[in-house]
Amino acid sequence: MQTTDSPNTRKKNSGLIWKASVLIFLALGLVVVITLFWIYGTSTHHKNRESIWWSERGRNLIPPAATDITLQQDFLDHYATYTIEESQLNDFLDKTFAYDGKILDSFSERSPAKPEDIGNPIGRMGWIVTEDTVIYSYAAGNGGVHTYYHDPQTGRTYQESAYW
Repeated sequence: MQTTDSPNTRKKNSGLIWKASVLIFLALGLVVVITLFWIYGTSTHHKNRESIWWSERGRNLIPPAATDITLQQDFLDHYATYTIEESQLNDFLDKTFAYDGKILDSFSERSPAKPEDIGNPIGRMGWIVTEDTVIYSYAAGNGGVHTYYHDPQTGRTYQESAYW
């Protein structure tokens, strides 16, 4: 004996399939939104550069000797605070931003903070500019701009890196 589904049964089944498809689509959308918020809307803290799980592009712009690292990321930029000695920061900048085989002397290229910025928070992470703050700013070969605000007395550094 052959059974056939009635038109009402088929209509009922297609309605259930449609509702299930909508629920699955909404659940996947929620997973995407939560993942993007986790990546771009929160700070992550890392003991050192080796514990950073980000892509190489972001991780390689943090000096290897940096410790107590806090990172924030958005679609084309990242922001970080960390502790590093100025000589270690200079070694990193000299190697990272040397161009066409030219020797870079980042220490001689640093500039003091603007007087109107001293005592005020700057950037996305609200880093406070001190009287001792010096600024290093470089363009990478890909056109990205990377600025490092460093307090030589404390070793605290705020970094803004913009990619293109």
